[in-house]
Amino acid sequence: MTTKSKNEIVINMAEEVQFTTEKDYIEDIINRIEKKKIYIDPRYQRRNSWNKENQLNFIDSIYKNMVSHSIIVVNIGASYHIALQKNRHKDAEYFKGLMDKGYEYISIDGNNRSQTLLKYMKNEMKVVYAHDKDKSLFLKKKLTVTTYSSMSLIQMHELGIKVNQGQPWNRQEQRNCINSIVADYIRETSRKMDKITDKIGIKKNRMFDDELLAMLLYYETTNRGGTQDSWDTMYKKETGNISSFKKVINEWYKVLGCNTTTKKFDKSFVYNLYSLLSYLVKNNIFVNTEKYDTFLRLFHKQEIFRKNEKRAIYNVNGEEKTWGDLCRLVASHTDVRLEKIVKDITPHLKDITIQKDNKRNFSFYDKVNLWISTNGKVRINGEVENKWYKEGEETHQYVNLLEVLEGDKYVVDHVLPYKDGNKTILENGEITTKEYNLWKSARIPSYVV
Repeated sequence: MTTKSKNEIVINMAEEVQFTTEKDYIEDIINRIEKKKIYIDPRYQRRNSWNKENQLNFIDSIYKNMVSHSIIVVNIGASYHIALQKNRHKDAEYFKGLMDKGYEYISIDGNNRSQTLLKYMKNEMKVVYAHDKDKSLFLKKKLTVTTYSSMSLIQMHELGIKVNQGQPWNRQEQRNCINSIVADYIRETSRKMDKITDKIGIKKNRMFDDELLAMLLYYETTNRGGTQDSWDTMYKKETGNISSFKKVINEWYKVLGCNTTTKKFDKSFVYNLYSLLSYLVKNNIFVNTEKYDTFLRLFHKQEIFRKNEKRAIYNVNGEEKTWGDLCRLVASHTDVRLEKIVKDITPHLKDITIQKDNKRNFSFYDKVNLWISTNGKVRINGEVENKWYKEGEETHQYVNLLEVLEGDKYVVDHVLPYKDGNKTILENGEITTKEYNLWKSARIPSYVV
């Protein structure tokens, strides 16, 4: 849509989409959902945010023929063929993937309604209507279904926003339906982190847990807090540093997982914890696997102390602020906060962390020197935790140097695990078969205990 003059608006009619609206039996709608003909894409749907009262009101409105809104779906097959015709390769790949799984329609609006239908039919709502105890009348009721014959991913994004103008999508819900690697990654990480984000005082039904992860990814990428606009840009331009983020978020997950209380952490606490862990990982420092609980208790104690200090002792652009002032806007003053956090915890790090060797992999020359030092013999068998890889067989065999250097069958392994802080040096390396190395994993072999 472009503006031609102050009072005249021009719409590109080539963007016009076609749809049909029909009344479908509830029985047929439920069958399509249960047979997985309708794909509930998390990009375009709010989470199941209805409480029991919302659900009962919807069932009542069905019996009274007072449902006013359509369930909105998009035809996948037609959208796929149009995408091919218009050389929209990313769109075509998306629709083809759904077709291969047997889906026929994508749901753009109606997730809460669809889930309520299923819950009612499965008696999960624990309510019975006296006039329809077997639900036979309910199944013969009709709901309005609007079907768009074909749409692009961009058009579905736009439609999703427009149909929710009654209760507008917040910024994270809008970011969620952007078709990007960042959106997919945050959505998947949020699902995996569900038990941890339950321990944080945020509203998950409106995707504020996803927004927190987006904020942390932006911080990892830029070392800055950012704004709603900058997080939008990260999603659209796919600029998030996901590889670095994975390392830190795994540490964050393990530390927070040690919380056994029912008290929830506030948003600034978990953000500050992430910024500290990010700083440590960048310096190749990791929490000792046996000290996650100690680390969390120490950080929590120091954070309470900082929070209880009511003096304005932090200078920000000539203005004195308290710790509470610095944390009020979670993504602001991140550099000032990190400086204080690092200063407080540094004296204790030696006892609860491990500094790993910066050199992670053995070099070409390491492989050659190890091969020479063992006269070409590589490990093919060994004992770990009182169990042999291959009982009764030889531990070593000769392999020529070229075959070792090719890397197809043989690797240089850390005898003592790298993850425990052991170094990548010749004295801690040995050439093994890939199969033995995978079996041994990060365990310590019996012959060095």
